[in-house]
Formats: sequence, C-alpha cells, structure tokens
Amino acid sequence: MRKLLSLTLALALVLTMAGPALAAREGVPYGEMAYEPYDPAPFYDMTDKLTELAEGDDVQAVIDLYEALYGQYVLADTAYTLAQLHHSADVTDQYWTDEMLDAETVLYDASDAFCQACYAVLQGPCGKDLAAYIGQDAADALDDYEPMTDRESELLERESELTAEYDETMASSDGLTHEYGGQVWTADMLNGPEGYGLDDESYDEVYTGLQKARNDQLGPLFLELVQVRTELGDIWGYGSYAAYSYAEVYGRDFTPEDAQELCDAVKELAAEYNESLYYSDVWYMTGDVSPVMDGDTLIQVLGDYVGRVDPSLTEPWQFMTENGLYDLPTLSEEPTAEDGGYTVTIAQYESPFIYNALYGDCYDLDGLSHEFGHYANAYFAPAPNELLSVGSYDLFEIHSTALESLFTEFYGEIYDDGADIARFIVLGSLIESVIDGCIQDEFQRRVYDDPDMTLDDVNALYASVCREYGRDLGPVDYSWQYVSHTFQSPFYYLSYAVSALAAIQIWDMAQTDWDAAVDAYLDVLHRGGYEDGYMAVLSGCGLRLFTEDGAVEDICRPLLDRLYELEDAVLYAEAAA
Repeated sequence: MRKLLSLTLALALVLTMAGPALAAREGVPYGEMAYEPYDPAPFYDMTDKLTELAEGDDVQAVIDLYEALYGQYVLADTAYTLAQLHHSADVTDQYWTDEMLDAETVLYDASDAFCQACYAVLQGPCGKDLAAYIGQDAADALDDYEPMTDRESELLERESELTAEYDETMASSDGLTHEYGGQVWTADMLNGPEGYGLDDESYDEVYTGLQKARNDQLGPLFLELVQVRTELGDIWGYGSYAAYSYAEVYGRDFTPEDAQELCDAVKELAAEYNESLYYSDVWYMTGDVSPVMDGDTLIQVLGDYVGRVDPSLTEPWQFMTENGLYDLPTLSEEPTAEDGGYTVTIAQYESPFIYNALYGDCYDLDGLSHEFGHYANAYFAPAPNELLSVGSYDLFEIHSTALESLFTEFYGEIYDDGADIARFIVLGSLIESVIDGCIQDEFQRRVYDDPDMTLDDVNALYASVCREYGRDLGPVDYSWQYVSHTFQSPFYYLSYAVSALAAIQIWDMAQTDWDAAVDAYLDVLHRGGYEDGYMAVLSGCGLRLFTEDGAVEDICRPLLDRLYELEDAVLYAEAAA
C-alpha cells in the first residue's frame, strides 16, 4: 500500500496524463522489461528545483518539470511492480524480497517529495495555473497534503517488513511440527501414508496441533501489524483503522456501519447455507472434473471463450498473450511461488499483468477468468494517473467475479461430464464470497476496535464470529491466519462480498437474457473504478444495492436454488455410476 495514496485516496480524478489511445498501444514483451533499481537522487534534485520554481511565475517551466517528475515517478512505480512480480515467483528468494521492500520505500519517499513540491507551487504565483493543468480536485487534495514524518516512514517500512515476513513464513515448513503419540508430526506426514492410518480423533489432534504451531509463528506478526496500523490510523486523524481504510484505501461510498448492516442481513442466509451446502460432498469432487489444464492450455481456453462473452474482450487477451504478460506457476512444481493470484499494471509500459498460481484442478480456469476480468478492466479503463488516481476495489472485484459467473455458461463444452461439479464449485464460491467477505470483515473490524487483544483473544474471537454465521468451529479457531488479506490488506475482503452480490445479479440475468447480462457486465467494466463509487455505479447500471430492504435475500435466493439443483444432479449421477 502506498503512503501517498493513503493520503489522497479521496480523489477520483482524471488528469491529462492517461497515456496514448488504446488503439495505438504497442506492447513490450514481459521478457524485455528488465528490472533496474530506481535511483531517486535525480528525482529529489528535480523536486528541489520545482520547489524553487514555486516562488517565481514561470508557468511553462513548472508544467514541464511536473511532467518530467511524473515520468520519473512512473519509473519508480515500475521498478516496484517488477520487483513484486519477481518476489511472487519465489517468495523465499531473499534478493527479490529485499529489492521489493527497497523499491517500495523509494516509492513512498518519492511520492512524498513530489507532493510536497506540488504543494509549494500551489501556494505561489503559479498555483492557479498548475491547478488548472492537473485539475481542481487534484489541486485541492495536494493543497491539504502534509509531509510524511519520520515516524510515519518508520511505521510504513515496518508494515512492509511484516507482510513480507508473512509471505516467507507461509512458504516455509520450518518449525511446523506437532508431537503426538510419541511421534513428531509434520504436514507432509499428516497428508501421507502415516496420516491415512490415523483415526478421526487422532487426525484432528495432529491437524489442530500443526495449525497451532503455525499460529505461534504468525500470531506475533499479526499483533504487531495491528499495533502499527492503529498508530498510523491515529496519526492520519481517524477514530479507527477501519474507518481510515474504508474511506482512504478502498474509496468506498459506504461506511463500516453500512457494512455491519450487510453482515447482519447475511447471517440468516449464511445459517441456511452452512447447514445445507457448506459440507456438500460436491466440494470434494474436483478430481472428477477433467481435463486438468496446464498454463498454456488454460490461456488458450480463456481466449477461445472470452470472445464468446463479447468480441471486444479478445483485444486485451491478444495483447496479453502476444507480450507474455502473465505468470502461471503450478504450485506442485514450484512450491515456493506465492499462493493465490492478482493483477497489476506495469506503469512504464501501460501493460496489465496477471500472476495466478495453479492448483491442478478446475479452480485454475475459475481463477484465471477472474484475473482476466481485472486485466480487461485495467486494459480498457486504466488508472488515469499513477500518482493520484484512487479506485474502488468493490467495483474492480465485480469486473472479475462477474466474468467468472458468465464463464460457467461454457462449462458444458469445456468440462463435459464434470460440468455440473465445476458449476457448483464456481457458483457456490459466489455465495461463499458473500458469507466469507462478511465474516472476515467483521472479524477484522472487531480486532482493530480492540487493538490490544492477545493472540488467544484473536483466536477465540474468530471462532465466535464464525458461530454467528452458522459455522461452529469450536471455542478457538486458527484458520483466519491463512487469509493473506488479513495480514496484507485488511478490510479488502468485504469487496469480495459486495462484488459477488452484483455478480450474482448478472449471472441470474444471464439465465433468461444472455445479451442483457453481457450488456450489464460490459457497462460496469467500462465504467471502470476511478470516477464513481460502488453504490453510484450499481445504481447507474440498474443493479440492486445491498442497503435496500430484503435485497440480500432476493439477490441470493435464485443462486441458492440453483445450487440445490446442481447438488442433486451431481449426487444422483454419482450414485447411478
């Protein structure tokens, strides 16, 4: 997370530097994007010069230097993004971990220096001219800018170190053992022949012991992150880190109080789902879905079908494949690659990039179609300005999640006899996103409301929150620690819930009017995420808001009914086989 963005996230602005028209975009192959650490010394010389110009009236010199500084900032941003991608390829490689952390610090400091210089200009004779050039919204935000203090810099650097340590710890099995029955158990042993010989009670004992061992490693990191972020929230003038994150990090046009109302509405729905479908045998039948596709095949299948959603989606797919703008490591072959997936834009080359780890099952196509939704949005509606643009993650997740749901229409062709299993998994995951998004957000808000909790308190709290949603996990539970967002991007997870509520509506529309559903999806996609917030965009696209009375039940009921049908069909076919 960039410090500058956290100070100017209220912006939703379009500056004059959005880059060339897409039709003229020329791709640069990823293999030719050589990583070079960014040397900020010339940048600081330029910001000093801009500060000097603030006292004069040479408007053209100010604008020219602003443009040059922005170009340099893009290079610093690119260095960080490339280091991040290399780090994801092997989170145990200390070189790339160090490079990523160093590049992030440089980016923090560069953005701070740039904003201070712009602030100085806005106070001087050229202030009105610079404001007119960059836009009044940007000028207003910069006019309120406060330089980063040494303490802020120290806290942000520590936050980055702790999140990197989380990645490294999760990729390592060092110290992950549990003694039981006179034997020291590891995760590999539990999942191997030794574990198969255990009765259920013994298996649960070893499994829980290994989770506790991981908790002993990760818990202290989390508790320190909560303290670090709470202090930052206080420095930045917010009563809670949740309120800060909602307003400034995620650009939400709804509040934590609105989110709690959503959580309360979801709890009744969750109780039904958790009793009837959460433990369905269908979830464990991924091995019956074929073909299992490698990365190259997945990319081709994606290309074969995105054009059938809409021909316009072929353009970003071609740009991505022609330039190799993706990395799809298979975790069984590259176990030190980062788990999960994300999409970033390499600013210098105006190129979105997909990182998506593969598991060797039907989740792989689901995950890739999800990330391609992000990719298409970044291609068609890129950030207007790398320094100041702030987007709505609640909208960004609709671009991805809704494309996942539309892709299920082709599963009969892709998976044949396994289509209903794959559909159940993808569509069931939409309901899971609504429920889990609320669980994780409510859990995180309660922790940050009481930042002096002990680790035992945190483990007990998570189990308590889950019980409110119909999941009885016992008096304590450690599974919260495997949600990377809780460490890396707290309060993001709610975006999965609210975006899924929009995606479910688009899926439901597709059952009776495919063209209308695609039009609704493209409408949301091309609106992007930088001008209007989630509530405003959904209203403009004719989709229901979760704040409306009865909306959650009305939106989710058709999908729940479809899941019951799919479960019956799959289990009947299994019994008849």
